[in-house]
Parts: sequence; structure tokens; C-alpha cells
Amino acid sequence: MSTVEGIQPRRRDAAASAQALFDAATELFGQKGFDATTTREIGELSGVDPALIARYFGSKADLYIAVVAREPLDEEGQASFGHGDQPLADLAAVAELVLRRSDLRGPGPILQALIRQDTVHDVRVAAQGRLLRRIIEPLTEQFRIQGVDDPALRATLSAAALLGVSLARSLHWFDELAEAPRDELVALVVEVLGSTTTPHPTSET
Repeated sequence: MSTVEGIQPRRRDAAASAQALFDAATELFGQKGFDATTTREIGELSGVDPALIARYFGSKADLYIAVVAREPLDEEGQASFGHGDQPLADLAAVAELVLRRSDLRGPGPILQALIRQDTVHDVRVAAQGRLLRRIIEPLTEQFRIQGVDDPALRATLSAAALLGVSLARSLHWFDELAEAPRDELVALVVEVLGSTTTPHPTSET
């Protein structure tokens, strides 16, 4: 549309801006790594204000986690950038997600960022934050609603156990675990972890 000052640039919608930042970050992180890539460079390459990284992803480290996790779109083609990830408050849904992704990709970037000794501090913090926002905090709230004792501890224990199972399965530490059908394993994991997250009625005297 013409204006007194010339041609008015097309407005980017939020999804297009986030995608442009994601694509630019993918290219730059691949070429230069995390430390050597600046948010200014990401903004220049994408044509998007780099300040919007905070709005769509949280931080440069959160954007890096999204890039290495290859999560511009989820399985249904919906955007799943940074803070857009749907929190999971159901133990069965969490188990299915963690084990399915492990089966498809092996130890994912979130888990690798947590266990590798050479992980940059900011990236490790971003990985921890992703787990907290998407799994641990929603489970904590669900357990609290259900009246479970120590809901935060039990939610964290559930997440840690699931990550351990997924790691052992993807690395074939144990044949039984690696060869078990995923749906059966999910059901068993939920049964085992559910026993630690079921409220016990107080006995009356």
C-alpha cells in the first residue's frame, strides 16, 4: 500500500516472525555454534527485530533448544515454539510423549543438554526450564489438586524416572526394556509411578 513515504512494508504476523527467527537461528547455529552466534545476527538474517526472540522463545538459549530439538512444528503441523509448547499434566500423556520421542530420535537434545558435561550453562538452564514448564510444573499442580503429599517432589521424581527409562531404552542398556512394545511400557510406567502419586486416605481412629 502506497504512503507519502513510499511503499509500506508488509506486516509480519506472529507465526511468520517466529518462523523467520527460527530459520535464521537454525542456519547460524549450524554454521557458528551457540556461543559465536548473536541475537543481532539472527535478527539481521531473519529481517525480524531480535528483541522478539524474548517474546516467542524466551531467550537465545531457549531458541537454541527449540532449534536442536527440531520443533518448529509438532506432529499435527501446529507451531510449538518455546513458550507455545502445551503443558502436560497427565502422567500417561507425559510417558507416551517422552517414550515416543525417544523411540523416534534416541536421546533428545533436552536430555543431552542435561547430561552432557560440555553443555553451555545457559543451554542447560533453558533445557531445565523447558522440562519445568511443560512437565514438572503441570504435574505438580495436578498432584496438588489430587491431594498428593509433596506434589513437587513426586512430579520431579516422575519426570526423572521417565527420562531415565527413555535413556536406558534408547541406548539398549537392557534388552527387556528396549524390546518392550511402547504401549505396554507406557502402561507399566504409569502403574509403577502412579503408585507413588495416589493419595492415601487418612485412617480414622
